[in-house]
Amino acid sequence: MSMLRMILTNHMGYMDRDGKTALLQAEEAFTPLRFRVLRQDGKVLYEGTPRAYGPVGRWGTGSYWLMEFTEVREHGLVYIEAEAPEEAIRSQLFEITGMVRDMRLINAGVSYFKAQRATGEWDAADRHVSFRGGYREGTVDAHGGWWDASGDVGKHLSHLSHTGWCNPQQTAFSVYALLRLYEVLGCEEQYGIMRRRILDEATYGADFLMRMRAPSGSFFRSVSRRDSFAPVSDNRALQMEFRRSSGQFEEGFKAPTEGEEQVTDAYYETSLRSGGGTAIAALACVARHPYPGSDFHTDAYLTSAKEAYRYLREHNAEYTNDGKWNIVDTYCALLAAAELYQTSGETGYLRDARNYAGTLIEGMKNFREGHGKWFVRENGEPFYHAADEGLPLVALAVYSEAEPDSALKERAVCAMDDACSHISAGMCRDGNPFSYPRYTLCTAGGLAERFFFPHDSPASPWWQGDNARICSLAAGLLMAGCSLGREKAEGAVGLAQNVFNWILGLNPFDACMMEGYGRNNIQYSFHGRYDFLACPGGIVNGITSAPEDEEGICFCTDPQADGTGDNWRWAEQWQPHASWFLLAMGYCQKARKAACDVALRKS
Repeated sequence: MSMLRMILTNHMGYMDRDGKTALLQAEEAFTPLRFRVLRQDGKVLYEGTPRAYGPVGRWGTGSYWLMEFTEVREHGLVYIEAEAPEEAIRSQLFEITGMVRDMRLINAGVSYFKAQRATGEWDAADRHVSFRGGYREGTVDAHGGWWDASGDVGKHLSHLSHTGWCNPQQTAFSVYALLRLYEVLGCEEQYGIMRRRILDEATYGADFLMRMRAPSGSFFRSVSRRDSFAPVSDNRALQMEFRRSSGQFEEGFKAPTEGEEQVTDAYYETSLRSGGGTAIAALACVARHPYPGSDFHTDAYLTSAKEAYRYLREHNAEYTNDGKWNIVDTYCALLAAAELYQTSGETGYLRDARNYAGTLIEGMKNFREGHGKWFVRENGEPFYHAADEGLPLVALAVYSEAEPDSALKERAVCAMDDACSHISAGMCRDGNPFSYPRYTLCTAGGLAERFFFPHDSPASPWWQGDNARICSLAAGLLMAGCSLGREKAEGAVGLAQNVFNWILGLNPFDACMMEGYGRNNIQYSFHGRYDFLACPGGIVNGITSAPEDEEGICFCTDPQADGTGDNWRWAEQWQPHASWFLLAMGYCQKARKAACDVALRKS
C-alpha cells in the first residue's frame, strides 16, 4: 500500500456528545506538534497535542498519531489541521451533529434490505423450487427473503457447515436483528415512521422463514443460484451441503467428498448452528408484533417457533457434520429459548435457557491474566468467528433480560462483564491506534492475537473481511453495557464508536465501507465484469490481512491491477454486515440513554 500523509476521520461525522477521535497517518519521521479543530469558516474550536502510536504490525502504512477532541460539541462542518515543522496537514470536512447522523445510517441499512428483496423473476422462480442434485423429490414455495450478497442472489440461512463451528448466521439472523432494532428504538415519536418501516422489513423476512420450514420440523437451509449469469428460471433450487467438505471453491462447485457421502433429506436442512436457532428466535420475536402486512398470524409464528425448537432440541445432533452439539449450537439454542420464554412465558423455555447459559458461562476462561474471561470451544481453545463472534454475548444479554431469578441474572451479568473486559482489552492494548477488536486464537506457536481472520482456519480457503464480526462485538458490548451500569454503558458506546469509525472511513485506506456514503467506496469486480453492483446502504466485507502475510493488511480495490481478478473477499456486500451494523447502531441509542438516565438520577 502506498502511504500518504493524511488525517483519517469518520466520513459521516460524529455525534455531538460521543467521544471523538481522528488519526494522523504519515511516515515515522514526521513530527506533528499540535492539532486544531476548526469550523468551516476558520474559527478554532479546539487545540490539542497528538499522541504518538508508531506503526502497526507489518501493515506498511506508516505511523499513527491519535487526536482526541471529544470536547467539541458545536454542530456544523469542521476540519482538523495537524501542524508540524515540515508542513500542515488538513483533513476533509466532516460534520458534528446530533441524532440525525445515526438516523441516516439506520435508514441506509434498512433501505439496503428493502432493495435486496428477491422480487420479480426471482420471486416467480422461487415459488416452486426443486432440490439441487436430485437427492430429494418435490418442490417448495420458498419465495421472499433477501439476496445474500452483491455477488450472490441466493438466499441462505447459513453455510460452511462442514467446518463444524464456522457457520455464519445469515437470513434468519437478519430478521432477528431487524426485530430487535424495532424493539430497542422504542416508541419515541422521532422513530415513528422508521420503526414501521423496520417492522415491515422484518415481517417480510419472517414470512420467508415460515416458507422455509421443512416437514421434519427443521428449516430448509438455502435457495441457491448455481450460475449467476444463467437464466433465473433454470437456475434456482434448494441447496444441500456435504458434511465433510464444501464445493464452494471447487471448479464446478463440486465438493471433494461428493462421491463418498450418502445424502439424506437432512442434508438440505438446518441444525441449530446452521440457521435453525436464529430462525426460531426470529419467529418467536416476530410473534410479539402483529403487523397488517404479514402473511401469517402471530399465533402461527409462535407455533412454528415452538415446533421447530422442540424438534431441533431433540434431533439437532443428527443435522450437524460431526453428530455433536458445540458452542455455536449452544448459543443459538440459548437465543431461541430466551426469545420463546419472553414471548410465551412458558417456564420450560426458561429452564432450557438457564442450562444453555450455564454451559457457556462455566466454560469461560481467562486467556490473558487480568483481561477478563472469554468463551471456549469444546477443545479448550478460545472461540473466534469471522461473522458472529459477539453472538454468545448477545445471547447472554437477551437471556439476562428475561431471567427473573436475581442470583441467576447476576451470574449472567458477571459473565457479560468478564466478556466485555476481554473484548476491551484487545481493543485498548498498545500498538492498536484504531482500537480494532483483535482475535485471540491458538496457532501452531501457541496463543496469539491477530487483527484479521486467519487464512488457515477450518473454513480455508474461505476468508474475507471482518465487518460483520467487529459489529457483532460492538453489539455485544452495547447490549451488555445496558445491564452493567452507567460507566460500562458509556465505555461500550466509546468502544463501539471505534468500530463504526473503522467502517465509515477511519481506517488506513480512508475508505467508507458503506456504499453511497463517505469517500472511496470500493467496487466489486469479477474478472473484468461489473454485474455485481453494490447497493446503497450495504456494507462490504472489508479489510483483511495481506494474502501472504497474516500480520499485513490488504483492501483490494483494483483486482485487475494486482492480478487477483476477483476482489470479493474485500468488496462484496454481505447481509450479515448490515444486520450486525443495524443491531449495534440500535443498541448504541439505548446505551447512550442508559448512561444519561443514570447520570440524571444521580444529579
